[in-house]
Amino acid sequence: MEEAGTAGALTPTAVFIDGAHIKACANLKKKMKQEVPAAAKRYQEELLAEVSADREAQGKKPLDDGDEPPEIGGRKRDKTSKDPECGVFYKGEHKRCFAYEAHTACDKNGYVLEAVVTPGNVHESVAFDDVYGKLIQSFPEVETVVADAACKTPHICKKVFQNGRVLSKPTSVP
Repeated sequence: MEEAGTAGALTPTAVFIDGAHIKACANLKKKMKQEVPAAAKRYQEELLAEVSADREAQGKKPLDDGDEPPEIGGRKRDKTSKDPECGVFYKGEHKRCFAYEAHTACDKNGYVLEAVVTPGNVHESVAFDDVYGKLIQSFPEVETVVADAACKTPHICKKVFQNGRVLSKPTSVP
């Protein structure tokens, strides 16, 4: 990457973030039941702080710090193989397989600037924070982030816009 950057081949002003599934070498018939805690949304604390500040500004009682947020996980599921790094990926109604997902950020020339690999059942919007965080740390000159509809969430939009960058989503042609 350093050589490509020094040679002027990298153009990180506009980056494209997407994920690609990679089939794991694991047999669905040999899956095991394992309790997997569901990941809480990273922005939950930030959102609760904003709600509390807004309530106080309106003269309403702030949220009680003793109130526990609703539990988001801990359900038992059979979506793990003997390789705990992969997860069951559902493609269509009937096709299932164990998979990983490579979430990558590329420049317009196709150079992969950053990548994060997750289990195949981790949604792109959940992995976005890791890829985006690593990307802007390595390439602060990023101006535009292009992502598909999976990343069109209020949290992601707010994060990118607050960083002074533009979030672009390709439109579909009817």
